[in-house]
Amino acid sequence: MNQTHRVEKSVRGDKFIRYTLWANGLSTGVFGVILILFPHFVANLTGLDRSSALAETGIFLVIFVAFVFGTVKMKLIPPLYVLILSVVDFLWVIGSIFLIAKDGTWFTMTLLGIWLVGLVAFVVGVFAVCELSYWWINRSLKRASD
Repeated sequence: MNQTHRVEKSVRGDKFIRYTLWANGLSTGVFGVILILFPHFVANLTGLDRSSALAETGIFLVIFVAFVFGTVKMKLIPPLYVLILSVVDFLWVIGSIFLIAKDGTWFTMTLLGIWLVGLVAFVVGVFAVCELSYWWINRSLKRASD
């Protein structure tokens, strides 16, 4: 019990990462549900004409949100879990850049679609940087959750 107490006190940025993860989970969840319920609308709005791929992306996002909220509910948020979330978020940003860069090759995105994909990528990138920062500051605590 004493050891756990010392570990918890040595975690830096716990409150900040909790708010960051809640914001990440909430925004991702809303986005995921929209993609699941309205894939044709999103496809028409953005020019991403693969409605089934959009719905599948929404399902992935809902699964991701479950992991995010599960992590937030932990008494001590393991830096390794936050690193995993950060990597997934960075991959999302890279995928978004690739999606915009390939515009016209696979499909033609609307101008609004390009802006929306870019905006979402920016927000996800901010989450990724905040998560990476938490991991970097607390990386020596990787065994703290054992």
